[in-house]
Amino acid sequence: MRRYPKIVGITGLPASGKTEGSKIIEDMGIPIIRMGDVVRKDAPRTEEIGRFADLLREKEGMDAIAKRSLPRIKEILKDRDINIIMIEGIRNLEEVKFFKSSFSDNFILIAIESLDRIRFKRVLKRKREDITRDFESFKRRDTREMNWGIDRVIEMADITIKNDSSLEDFKKKVRDVVEILV
Repeated sequence: MRRYPKIVGITGLPASGKTEGSKIIEDMGIPIIRMGDVVRKDAPRTEEIGRFADLLREKEGMDAIAKRSLPRIKEILKDRDINIIMIEGIRNLEEVKFFKSSFSDNFILIAIESLDRIRFKRVLKRKREDITRDFESFKRRDTREMNWGIDRVIEMADITIKNDSSLEDFKKKVRDVVEILV
């Protein structure tokens, strides 16, 4: 009988380290589903990703992006050698509920946390079109995500990884957590 793979969700505020953590995990040979890519794929223009995500959630429900991610997850699960999948970018309680109902006890939630000032410095280094360049708009983006309920999602995480020191320290923390889960 096949043991069902662990489905591990990753949450955190913008620039907390979700993408960097996902790269580390991917380098370990673990498949990643990036919920932001689901939104970017369908968004009419890259600078409107946040608004498009809001519209999707208004039109299709707060778990719309999670539901749109499910076909890709199921496709990966067809590989019988897969024992863990990571889902980057969980933003609200409805997404958590959707994944818990889809995968029950096999769903684990990891929060990545980082101080505001550190996250803002990271944002300024990014080359993406959809990012903000001043602290006020950076905080507005946080507020939008808080309105989605990300603060409650972070609080309910099964595991929290702090990302306030060096990249090497963060890499070690991520690898240690993944080794425990695998």
